[in-house]
Amino acid sequence: MNERGNRWELQAVVPSPKGRNLLWHAFSLDTAYLEGPDHHEPFEKPGAHLFWVLAGHGTLETDDSKYLLQPGNVVWLVDMTKVRTYAPAAGKRLVKRGIRFGGPALENWHKELGGSQQAQFDLKDAAPLHKAFRNLWRICRRKGPGWEWQVHLLLTEMLGTLLNSRDALSRNPPDLPAAVIRVLNAVESKPYYDWQVKELARIAGVSYSGLRTLFFAMLRENLHSFVQRRRLEHAQMLLTDPGLSIKQVAEQMNFSSEFYFSHFFKKLKGVGPRDYREQQRLKR
Repeated sequence: MNERGNRWELQAVVPSPKGRNLLWHAFSLDTAYLEGPDHHEPFEKPGAHLFWVLAGHGTLETDDSKYLLQPGNVVWLVDMTKVRTYAPAAGKRLVKRGIRFGGPALENWHKELGGSQQAQFDLKDAAPLHKAFRNLWRICRRKGPGWEWQVHLLLTEMLGTLLNSRDALSRNPPDLPAAVIRVLNAVESKPYYDWQVKELARIAGVSYSGLRTLFFAMLRENLHSFVQRRRLEHAQMLLTDPGLSIKQVAEQMNFSSEFYFSHFFKKLKGVGPRDYREQQRLKR
C-alpha cells in the first residue's frame, strides 16, 4: 500500500500466472484526492476503471465523451485503452474511489455495457459496490488462502450490478404499451426531426403528462432526452459521410442554419461537428 502525494493506493493485486487467463484480477484500488486535472494515456493492455465520487464535483473526458462527476448513486466504468482525464471543478477538490482491473473478454464487456459512450451508470443503490470495494481492499491486503478467487467473485458481482442497472439480465422484459411503441416508431421513422412531446402525445393517443410518465416508467429515460439522443446519433451517422458538407448535414437534420446545428451538436456531444468529423477521420 502506497501513499502517492494525494492518493492512497493498493497496487500489484495480480493472481498467480496459472490463474491469470481464467480470473478477473485487480491492478489497483485507490482513493484519489484531485486538486487539478489527472490525465492518463491509453493503458498498454485491456483494462477497466470502475469508480465513484466521494466528495466534490468535476468532469471525466474520454473517447470524445464528457461526463459530470458528482457524489450519489452514480458510478462510471472507463475503458483504460482510451485517453482519459479526470478533473475537479475550478478551485475545488475532487475525491474519487475506484478499482482498476482486467480479465478475460474485457473488450466484450465494454461493448455490451456501451463503452465510453455509455460509461455512466445511475444505480438505485450504490452501497453494495462500496461494500465490495472494502472487501476487496481487505482481501488484497491479507492475501489469504484462495484470495485470487475471492477477488474474481467480487469483481464479477460488481459487473453484474452494472448489467442489472441496464436490465441486460432481464429474461422476461415487459411488453411495451401500444402508446410507447407508436412513439418509438414515429421517432425511428424521422430520427432527424426535432420532435416535440405534444406532437408525440397526439401520435400516442395519450395526454402530454401521461406520455412522459409512461415513457419513463417503461424505458427509464426522459422522452425529451431520448429524442435528442436519437437525433444526435443520426447526426453522427451523417457526419461519417465525407460526401456531405456540414451545411448539407444541417439541412438533412431540419436545422434552419449550420450555426444552429453546430450549437445543438456541441451542446450534446461536447465538440462541434467539424471537430467530431476530424476525430473520426483520424481514428479511421
